[in-house]
Amino acid sequence: MTKLAENLKTLRLQNKLTQQIVAEHLKTTKAVYSKFELGTTEPSLKLMMKTADLYNVSLDELAGRQFTPNGKVIDQLLMKKEMTKEINSLVKQIGNEFIQSKEADIVKRMKQKFNLN
Repeated sequence: MTKLAENLKTLRLQNKLTQQIVAEHLKTTKAVYSKFELGTTEPSLKLMMKTADLYNVSLDELAGRQFTPNGKVIDQLLMKKEMTKEINSLVKQIGNEFIQSKEADIVKRMKQKFNLN
């Protein structure tokens, strides 16, 4: 069960409402609303907003979302992007070093084979 589904049921029960009453408020059927509480279907943003208003909670609270301070997610994405660049650069460097060592090895073998030292 998702946190959203769990919160929908908990809030409904705390407010002593039936699924039918909540469904009517949301202008949907009891069967559809029941699926929201079971977590088999998620409500549209519009229905989530109406539900949040009904229970006087934020959308974050309704969805069970933990607030992330502004910019923290962006900082993490930028750090990941920078790390990816560094990793790609290292892979390229290692690849070039490997090719150079193989080329040097081939030249060395050729000189030995043909006594070109």
